[in-house]
Amino acid sequence: MSSSYIGKVDKARKYAEEPERVNIHTFEASFIGNHNTYRVAYRDGDWSCECAFFATRRVCSHTMALQRMLDEMLAGQTTEAAAD
Repeated sequence: MSSSYIGKVDKARKYAEEPERVNIHTFEASFIGNHNTYRVAYRDGDWSCECAFFATRRVCSHTMALQRMLDEMLAGQTTEAAAD
């Protein structure tokens, strides 16, 4: 393994420990629920989900679960946006 590759692996490890470096703008995920698989998306601060519950309430267990998983990175964006 080359020293330049080892350096990149070390840098990636350090970056992974600093989630404040990341701002998520858009992503999509397939969420395997108890009854079906749903596509969940995040676009510039707005969540969406294909499930029927989300369609009527604009929130669901799938989006809430992803918010909990990504809480640290998404919270950083709120702080940054407030500073602008």
